[in-house]
Amino acid sequence: MKIAIYLDGSNFYFSVKNTFKCKIDIQKFCKKLVGENQLVSVKYYTAPIDKKSNPKGYVEQQKFFEKIKQIEKLNIILGRLERHKKDGKVLHVEKATDINLALDLVLDAVDNKYDKAYLISNDGDFSGAVSEIIKRFNKKIVYVAVGNRKTISYHLMKVASSTFKITKDFINEVKLE
Repeated sequence: MKIAIYLDGSNFYFSVKNTFKCKIDIQKFCKKLVGENQLVSVKYYTAPIDKKSNPKGYVEQQKFFEKIKQIEKLNIILGRLERHKKDGKVLHVEKATDINLALDLVLDAVDNKYDKAYLISNDGDFSGAVSEIIKRFNKKIVYVAVGNRKTISYHLMKVASSTFKITKDFINEVKLE
């Protein structure tokens, strides 16, 4: 069975950090998720940190990118960060990453690049794309839920072929020491 993984990087990072208080080894995580199936691609969606406004964060992110670029079949797909002011504070808002992920999920289904996809995000906005892919292309889409009852997506659980809940035991096997 051809497996593709679609990873909403920022959503995943903060879900793991807030739920399990650790960082994980992306390669181990993906291998454990897929098991003996044929992994055809891992797509990691995120936005680059601005070098001028956050030089330390930028350097850390670039080191992380260099590390995960070594993972076979992994591609980093970048969106962008936009600066917004709210209540006198400057916020950076991630843009285009979700649409890039949804578009790839659909186009890869159309091109028959996978039989089963693992969607790693708690963003319920993906539920429309997931539902249509399952109906129109007869693909299996597994929602990989990271978090607790308040943070995981009810909408994705409803429409996905199945839900795989990430547990503490799973994380213990793939976390960075």
